[in-house]
Amino acid sequence: MVMVFRAGTQSLTPTRTATMKTLKTISALALAGTMIALPVVNATAQAAGAAVEQASATPTAEDKQTSLKIMDEAFSAIREIHAARLAIFNGEPDQAKKFVNEASSDLAAVQDNVKDFAVDTAHSSKDEDLYVPFDSTLTLSEGFVPSVEKQETLDKANEHLAQGEHEAAIKTLKLADIDVRMSAALIPADASLEHVKSAQSLIDDEKFYEANLALKAVEDSIVIESYDVDSVPTQGSTDNGAG
Repeated sequence: MVMVFRAGTQSLTPTRTATMKTLKTISALALAGTMIALPVVNATAQAAGAAVEQASATPTAEDKQTSLKIMDEAFSAIREIHAARLAIFNGEPDQAKKFVNEASSDLAAVQDNVKDFAVDTAHSSKDEDLYVPFDSTLTLSEGFVPSVEKQETLDKANEHLAQGEHEAAIKTLKLADIDVRMSAALIPADASLEHVKSAQSLIDDEKFYEANLALKAVEDSIVIESYDVDSVPTQGSTDNGAG
């Protein structure tokens, strides 16, 4: 069962979708440039196929204990990379160049603060690169069974999220014995910038097929990590990165 949020658009909902399937769709959502936020809906209404409403919130300093700081520049870059690939596909080289240039600027900005946002992963050591989160989700346990009592708890948690009270929302769920995990989508900072710079040169040379492949390499490098909310890693570690 899942609840999905992005920094600034937090809310949650129980669904019939398995966690792993949801994690696989995170990068697809990011690549489409469309992130979603799903609020809690009444369990019986959901079963009847009722529509969900959207809620938003602003993260607070308390979020550091149970969530990762999201790098907005990395998020923007992923959207621009997808937009550039779409422009290439549609035969719009000027638009593709515009989006690639914007992605390059955003990824260059990522470099300025990468050590503050970096998260150690198994890929960090292997690639000798630093991975930064550009999106995240909260996940209810797969064994979650909706009930009137739990729906009330979810409603309260949503109210906290709507006020930017992330920590309070997590505590509310825990008190009701509702298990929560956090998943994050990350990209390698150095490699992503290198691929985009390569795409810039290839577009200048009108080698659009090759430029598309360079951009695709960034999307393919997206890594999904999942954590218990009580063991979210500390950001800023550079032990496994290139530094």
